[in-house]
Amino acid sequence: MLRVKNLWFSYNGRRVLRGVSFDFNEGVGCLLGPNGAGKSTLMKCIAGILKGEGKVTLDGRDVLKMPERERAKLISYSPQEFSVSFPYTVFEVVLMGRNPYVNPLRGPGEEDEELAWKSLEVLGLAELAERPFTELSGGQKRLVMLARSIAQGGRLLLFDEPTSFLDFRNQHVVLSAIRELGRGRLILVSLHDPNQAVAFCDSVFLLRNGSIFVSGRPQKVLTPENLSRLYKMPVEVIEVAGRRVIVPGANKSVLLQTMLLTESVIKLDAKSLEVVECCSGESSAKL
Repeated sequence: MLRVKNLWFSYNGRRVLRGVSFDFNEGVGCLLGPNGAGKSTLMKCIAGILKGEGKVTLDGRDVLKMPERERAKLISYSPQEFSVSFPYTVFEVVLMGRNPYVNPLRGPGEEDEELAWKSLEVLGLAELAERPFTELSGGQKRLVMLARSIAQGGRLLLFDEPTSFLDFRNQHVVLSAIRELGRGRLILVSLHDPNQAVAFCDSVFLLRNGSIFVSGRPQKVLTPENLSRLYKMPVEVIEVAGRRVIVPGANKSVLLQTMLLTESVIKLDAKSLEVVECCSGESSAKL
């Protein structure tokens, strides 16, 4: 079980996490919240990348007091942003996920390479194995980094916005793979689409202003009231072909702002066109 208790974190004196506490003990959990709510910061604190104030335990072991190499064998973290400047092959990048287990003097063994290949195959990336990572599209790079995290393994896998940059099909592929990985281990993801949380996650944690204000099963937590409070906008839950679908509700103030903005843009374009025509006329007169 993952237990986070009274976790605080600040960037240069600005509070980002405010006493976050929750327990997570099975399957796939999802952090939902608006931009800037603290989802990425919370994941980095759980992974030990950022040093927060509070306690994080995994199956009773204090994660924050573990040596980095030992912690990396238990917790795998796939970041929202990543950078690889050297043209390593896709296979080499995924194989790097095995670093916590590799003897520095011997290098990766057959078992490490086999796990790297399996991770590529799970996400349908085997045909890209020899391609330089730097030549891939943003979406392909995202998939490769997810494969590296899968190869690293561990008791707890953290995926920060794993569907970013991915097309509709690959979002489904990635979340389906994460769902399968969640059988027998803990997986915590951060997402922006509550519909994906309904379809693929066992638990959800709603994070707002640096703290979790409600958590539990998606069907109980993802109500219009909770989601409207989370995103500060009307939200509705409707039934489509027997499935719950979460959609934005009617918001007259937002619609009015959109109409006013559109009207302003049209006026601005019209004014710019007049200036262009005026200048063109003056140039023709000079000729």
